[in-house]
Amino acid sequence: MEFLNSNFFQTIILVITVLVTLFIYLNKEHKSLKSATTILILQIKNIEKNIEYLKVEGISGEAINEQQLHYSIPIFEENAWDKYKHIYASRLSPSDFAKIEQFYEVAQAVRIQQLQIKQKIQENIFAKTAHYYQQQFNRLNACVMDGRSDRETLCQTDMNYALTLYKSPMFSVMTFIHKEFGSGLIKGLNRYQRLTGTTIFERLSKIGKIKDK
Repeated sequence: MEFLNSNFFQTIILVITVLVTLFIYLNKEHKSLKSATTILILQIKNIEKNIEYLKVEGISGEAINEQQLHYSIPIFEENAWDKYKHIYASRLSPSDFAKIEQFYEVAQAVRIQQLQIKQKIQENIFAKTAHYYQQQFNRLNACVMDGRSDRETLCQTDMNYALTLYKSPMFSVMTFIHKEFGSGLIKGLNRYQRLTGTTIFERLSKIGKIKDK
C-alpha cells in the first residue's frame, strides 16, 4: 500500500498516461494526414481527367462543342486543397506548396468557365423545349377551332412536321455564348499542367505514406 501511495508510483502512472495520450494523439494525426492525402490524390487525378476531357472533347480550335460541354463532369465539387492545405503548410517546401496551389487555382478558373457555359447551354435547352411545346399546344388549340372534316389529320401532319424541324440539326439554334466565356475557358485549359508523374506529386504521396499506383 505504501508503494501504491508513493510519489514514485504516482510518477510512473503519470508517465504512462502521458505516453498513452501522446500515442493516441500521434496515431490520430497520422490517420488524419493519410486520409487527407488520399482524398487530395484522388481529387487531383479526377481534376486532371476532367480537364483533359475538356481539352480533347470540349473545344475545337476556338469553338465550343455544346454537347460535350453539356455532358462534361464538373472539374470538382468541393476544393479539397482549400480544406486540407493547412496540414501541408509545414510539411511541403514553399515551392511545392505553391505549385499545388497554382494547380488548384487553374482548376478553379476552368471550373468557373465550365459551369457558366453549362448553364447557358441548359438555358438554351429549356428555351427550345418551352417554344416547342408552346408551338404544339397552339396547333392543338387551332385544331379545336378548325371546322374542316380532316382537321385531325392536318393537325397531326403539322405537329409531326414541327417535331421534324426541331429535331433536325439543320435547323438547330446554337446556344449564344459570350466570347469571354469561351476565351476564358481556353486560357484556363492552356495554363493547365499535370501534377501526377511529377516529383511534387511523389513528395505529396510520401508525406501521407500513400503508395500511388
